Amino acid sequence: MPNPKIGDVHIDRAISNVAIRYQNSNFIADQVAPVVTVEKESDKYFTFTKGDWFRDEADNDRAPGTRAPRGGFDLSNENYALKEIAQASAIPDRIRDNADNPLRPFEDASEWSMQMVMLRRERRCASTLFNANNWSNQNALGANQRWNDFVNSDPATDIAVGKDTVLQSTGNAPNVLLIGQEVYKYLRMHPDALDRFKHTQTGILNQEQVAQWLDVDRVIIGSAIVNTAAKGAADSMSYVWGKNATLMYVTANPSISEPSAAYIFQKSSPETKRFREEAEAQDVVEVSLLTTIKVTSSDCGYYFPSCVA
Repeated sequence: MPNPKIGDVHIDRAISNVAIRYQNSNFIADQVAPVVTVEKESDKYFTFTKGDWFRDEADNDRAPGTRAPRGGFDLSNENYALKEIAQASAIPDRIRDNADNPLRPFEDASEWSMQMVMLRRERRCASTLFNANNWSNQNALGANQRWNDFVNSDPATDIAVGKDTVLQSTGNAPNVLLIGQEVYKYLRMHPDALDRFKHTQTGILNQEQVAQWLDVDRVIIGSAIVNTAAKGAADSMSYVWGKNATLMYVTANPSISEPSAAYIFQKSSPETKRFREEAEAQDVVEVSLLTTIKVTSSDCGYYFPSCVA
């Protein structure tokens, strides 16, 4: 046996070029609800009466010397109220002083707190946009109509009906299909979709091809996950966006001349601050965000609850 042994000449320590950390990397809230930056925590925004802009009131054959008919449109208003999402993490001095490479106590605490804040915003968004009470139109698919039934379901027709319903009600054809990851899993393997691309593609389809099949500009997939178990208990992981879908008309940017299905009202970007707690001999990193998401045009959406089993 060699002397000295490996254990005598090497003491194990943390390596500095690898550590294992998990986090959500694809939050989508602001892709489906454009962010409106506001100054106050609560305020109002104008809404134009929809019917006034589609009523045909112009004189079709005005006689010489007569006035054009007078008319106009009504206005009302809605309000928003921001709520603060906040998360902090404490870094005791002794933890800071004894941390090995590659740990970065302050940076890690800041990034973890930011993840918590953005996960909370994502969950707020999902519970708002996947809520039947918030939309004027929906289609609760029967058991054999759900899109994982590859024999009987017809997702393209369901989407076409939804598009026509929103277009006829608002003058705007939905341009986004918001779906959870569990819905996307089945849509990209649906025989009707594969048949559409059978001469150019084999296997399962990608996101852009699903959008082409369903005739929408974009398919946006919610794939964030959440652990609903208490700390110390076995992890209970699930998708934030579930098994739902919402067909929506979404503007590229906030607009005063056209509706958008939903907006995120937000005072600013997330704020990160660091402060001292001397009695505890520690620093604290805190991330906060004043925000709310609101369905602003309920008729610009068409909801499919539990569209896969």
